[in-house]
Amino acid sequence: MSDSEKIDLTYVEGQTDTKLWAIGAIFAALYGVGSLIPVSGFIIGGGISAQISLTLLIAPLFGILLGPWKGGAFGLIGGIIAMALGGGAGLYLAIPFLFLSPGISGFLTGLCVNPEIRGRWVPGPGLAALYIYGIMVMYLIVNAQAWWFMAYYAAALIIALSLQLTYTTLDFEKVKKNRVWLLVPFVLIGTITDFSMMTMGAVYLFQIPAFVFGVVIFPAMLIERTAAIIVSIIIILAVIKAFPEIWGSSGQESTPDAQ
Repeated sequence: MSDSEKIDLTYVEGQTDTKLWAIGAIFAALYGVGSLIPVSGFIIGGGISAQISLTLLIAPLFGILLGPWKGGAFGLIGGIIAMALGGGAGLYLAIPFLFLSPGISGFLTGLCVNPEIRGRWVPGPGLAALYIYGIMVMYLIVNAQAWWFMAYYAAALIIALSLQLTYTTLDFEKVKKNRVWLLVPFVLIGTITDFSMMTMGAVYLFQIPAFVFGVVIFPAMLIERTAAIIVSIIIILAVIKAFPEIWGSSGQESTPDAQ
């Protein structure tokens, strides 16, 4: 490679990195503002209500489009903004660790999309599977009577293990060629890992009974998460088509997180 080609490559990488930082900042802001827009709600006791917000649409975007480090960082910033705004009708204040959710989701989902950091392979999907399994165990310890509430978590766990065992990564070029279904596993992992801290708060802080989890929340969760996965995929497609130069043929290979 000639010196001029190296200079051109450095310039292009710098432009890409700048765009990623800008897109990440937009996602974080959208996550924070989205926490103020309710999708559904429930009573946590004493007449106090909490809301499930539009953040469930944004959470998977962090890891899938930004990679583990930027996705985790901007996800965390989004969570902090949501907490500062008192999002979810005070849910971020009622569950002090809830702001960590988008950061955890961004990091783990990013590692699933491309389990490589600076040229070194890491068991990204395996780490995501281990985390999801831990959440499932923590839930079932208290609410084993409503075990079916973990259905989406179990699906995400199986998918993460499958990605790990088959060494599957996300090929954005194939996604651009209308193979939209390739996004589904990663969006599912993103939305479930983001939902994990809320589940833990509902179990251990709000102490919601197993009956409520299994009969009331579970049907609503199925509808909300399924709809959220579809809308998140639409948003991802719009973003990668708007910036085709950023997302290359092999997951996050064109982003600094994977270099």
